[in-house]
Amino acid sequence: MDDAAFKKLFSDSRMIGLLIRRHVPEWADRIDYRTLEPLPTELIDEHLRRRYPDMIWRVRTTDGSTDLILLLEFQGRPERHMALRTTIYSCLAAQSLIQRDKALGRGDRELAVVALVLHHGDRRWNAATRLSDLFRDSAPDTYRAVGRLLPDAQATDPLDLPQIVIGLSGVRTAGQMRAALKVLLPLVEAFGDEDFDRFMARSVKAMLRSKGFSSQQLEEAMTMSTVVTEFQRSLDDIRQEGQVAVLVQQILRKFGQETAEEVQRSILESPGRDRIALVAAAILDCDTREQFLERVRERGM
Repeated sequence: MDDAAFKKLFSDSRMIGLLIRRHVPEWADRIDYRTLEPLPTELIDEHLRRRYPDMIWRVRTTDGSTDLILLLEFQGRPERHMALRTTIYSCLAAQSLIQRDKALGRGDRELAVVALVLHHGDRRWNAATRLSDLFRDSAPDTYRAVGRLLPDAQATDPLDLPQIVIGLSGVRTAGQMRAALKVLLPLVEAFGDEDFDRFMARSVKAMLRSKGFSSQQLEEAMTMSTVVTEFQRSLDDIRQEGQVAVLVQQILRKFGQETAEEVQRSILESPGRDRIALVAAAILDCDTREQFLERVRERGM
């Protein structure tokens, strides 16, 4: 008998009810059989590939708290990786239902999945029924969550790099980024691989661009050390530009626009912390435009 004939025989909810009562006894007394309904069997994965389990049924518990998906596969002979196939189908069916049903998506109702393989062949079924029997050295139905390092953790080993990188997603300010790169650099260098160093430099530059931190010098940096240096330099430049802007506004208010423009040009031609400090002191010490210009000019402005 082919699958089409079996699908016909199991297309009635009463037949499905009999299956559940005998072969899924843990749910038999909990579900409302009147809510049994078939679901579409076309499932689409994340790569838009279509998967077609033989039959999918849905039923709700009597208290309305849980939806049970019953997946049916008709099989004429044992198949070694059937546990993998039914797991894929079960996950796709659950994903599809969660996407369509907002209550399930919000967690207002629970979702359970049971897969039955209806074996109609002559050979005894001897294939694994659990993924754990196929993957004895791992558990593909579980995962391990890897997050950022705890705030008080000390990153001292290259093995900490993945978690440091994950933590970069939470960086919001230039100060936070400077601190993160200060931790990241010695770990990359301790790894001792020049090609990996260049890879990290490219990746960190891309991440900096995505967060709005970029400059021509930074783009030209090829190693992590240079990236960190140029990032710090760009912050210093930005800070100095901000300081100059504040000074120019103060000069404008106290000594007029012409003086402000002259001093601004002089600072921009030869920027530096010492010159900025000199101008700031002159603004405070001098009372007239002439005194101010004489002071800054004789000091090399």
